Amino acid sequence: MNNRSLQDSYNILLRIYRDGAFANEEMKSVTSKRTAKIVYGVLDKHYELNYIVDSLADSVKPVIKPLLLAGAYSLVFMDTPLNVVLNETGEILDEAGKSGVKKFCYAVLSKISRREYEYPKKSDKRYLEVKYNLPSFLVGMFRKDYPDDYERIISIRESPKIHIVKNVSADEKEIFAADRNAEKTLTGYFVNNNKEIAYLNYLGKITIISYPSSLAAESVVRKFGKGDVLDACAAPGGKSVYLAMKGLDVVSCDIYPHRLDLIKAYAKRMKVSLTTVLQDATEYNGDYEEKFDVVFADVPCSGLGVLTRRKDVVFNRTYEDIAALSELQSKIIDNVSRYVKKDGLLVYSTCTVFDMENGKVIRKFLESHEDFVKQKIDLPYDNDGEIQFLPDGKGMEGFYLCHLAKK
Repeated sequence: MNNRSLQDSYNILLRIYRDGAFANEEMKSVTSKRTAKIVYGVLDKHYELNYIVDSLADSVKPVIKPLLLAGAYSLVFMDTPLNVVLNETGEILDEAGKSGVKKFCYAVLSKISRREYEYPKKSDKRYLEVKYNLPSFLVGMFRKDYPDDYERIISIRESPKIHIVKNVSADEKEIFAADRNAEKTLTGYFVNNNKEIAYLNYLGKITIISYPSSLAAESVVRKFGKGDVLDACAAPGGKSVYLAMKGLDVVSCDIYPHRLDLIKAYAKRMKVSLTTVLQDATEYNGDYEEKFDVVFADVPCSGLGVLTRRKDVVFNRTYEDIAALSELQSKIIDNVSRYVKKDGLLVYSTCTVFDMENGKVIRKFLESHEDFVKQKIDLPYDNDGEIQFLPDGKGMEGFYLCHLAKK
């Protein structure tokens, strides 16, 4: 057993909780399976573990809370012996110069080990948070938008496979050689994320892209096999690269220079050409007026369609945050719609499942833009110009796609 696992888990969780770091970035260099299990386990059981700790301690300092959460997860869900958790906890506190709270932490963890806690009753305002491990306002939003299906959607677990797309110059045989159980999709393959697949990705023969994101890009290819595309909020660049691989002329924009660098590196690895431009999607660029056949607005969103792999996106979210995102989304689509040629296409997408960020934004847009109409999307899903993908545990994630044709 790696006796640094709890220490490493605590350091990562502290950065996530205190500093707002993203778990997927923090975990890139982690090789310890125990560390990964603790970190992802704490994030997955965040509200349940918080309730347990809070029920046993009146007040816990923010710098200590992640340590108790990690210890609690080790005890409750990994059956780690109490003496191991206490020893590791003591070492962490000593190294951090916080030996004075050791007795307090030992007492809380010992009670957790003895299961001296109760779960909230249905009348408790935290009941739904603990049951679904989501903030109560989000549970309410799921219930409102999906009254008959919200429990299934919330409870979906992540597929163990990843989705990849093959570079046009690569041979499909290499993919099946890397994973003989690869499953073909409309745009690529679901595969096990093994070393052979990682090597193909390194070589630029494949790229990892979520299935619905690739479908969104493919829907553009099916409408415009050739043409000029503006990807208004392009980073990290998956859809831009997909479109460029299919032969479209792509201009990829982002508000941050370092994110443009990521797109450039992505395109170079995949051996495709595209243009990158530093551009705020909310600010009008006169040079782009009615210039593009397709404008792709994959707007900033709450990310709540990918909860199966990104539980950390909910910790600091509030209802007001999502309402503010909805306003930003409307501002972006209003602005970039001016860049679409007559008979061109405006594509709006998000990786979330809520009407506030999806259908409501489109309805508001169409009320003030009579020169745009919804257009049926050429994908094998029933639609009238809008598709709301829902997570299914088999690789599909929550994702919204809308096509708007300019008259």
